[in-house]
Amino acid sequence: MVDTEPRGIRESGFVRLPALATGDALARLRRAVGRLEELTRDRAVPAEDFILEAPGIGGWAARQQGVEPLTGVLRSANRIHGYVPEFDAVQCSLGLADGPVARAVGTPGTLVNSFLWAKPPVMGSAKPWHQDMAFAPPGFDPQDHGILTIWIALEPATPRNGCLEFLPGSHLLGLLPHTGDAERLPGEPPRERAVEPHVADEHLPRAAEPVAVPLEPGSAVMFDGLVLHRSAPNTTATEPRTAVSFVYKVPRPSWARPAPAAARL
Repeated sequence: MVDTEPRGIRESGFVRLPALATGDALARLRRAVGRLEELTRDRAVPAEDFILEAPGIGGWAARQQGVEPLTGVLRSANRIHGYVPEFDAVQCSLGLADGPVARAVGTPGTLVNSFLWAKPPVMGSAKPWHQDMAFAPPGFDPQDHGILTIWIALEPATPRNGCLEFLPGSHLLGLLPHTGDAERLPGEPPRERAVEPHVADEHLPRAAEPVAVPLEPGSAVMFDGLVLHRSAPNTTATEPRTAVSFVYKVPRPSWARPAPAAARL
């Protein structure tokens, strides 16, 4: 059963979608990830769409600081449906835009991006507290639009290997200040010390405790682009955490406050 009761999104900013992609759909997503990994197996240098993991420092920081990552070990990949069209075919076959997204906000969403999120055992790096709307592309007006993300676990996602954690209700606070360094552009020199963009402790709401969302393979969590979320490092020896996410542009949800431009990173 798929839990898409809109009140969960409105009040908490996220909602679980149990058993969203099972059977053939889950197998197709796993095969598509395999094809993506084949495309990057020999990659030794990170690129705009591919972040490679680096032990001890993490993939994002390694790219900014010019530290050599592990060849072919993906931490994340951007625009994956452009590299492997099967991702788009699966999200269409699951009816995500017309189903869970539409039931949450009252209208179908438009797919604007898709990601691979990998946390290999032992070295899978953490992701700090952030709101996805802080990284919306140019021309994406937070006064008029919002985003909903559907994050599908392809392997068990647990507190041990870095499942997502959310601060319930934080999406009702609007866009919060993010601090840190912007992505290093091609041709720019490495940064000696790089701080991944995040919401600093002094700006985190104190009214709610973090909620971890463990997921079985094929289950998902759908969340608002303004809800604060993070993931811990994968410190297990043998438990990879692999997931894909699909990001949908929607009219600014009725529950979301307008985001002041000054809050953007």
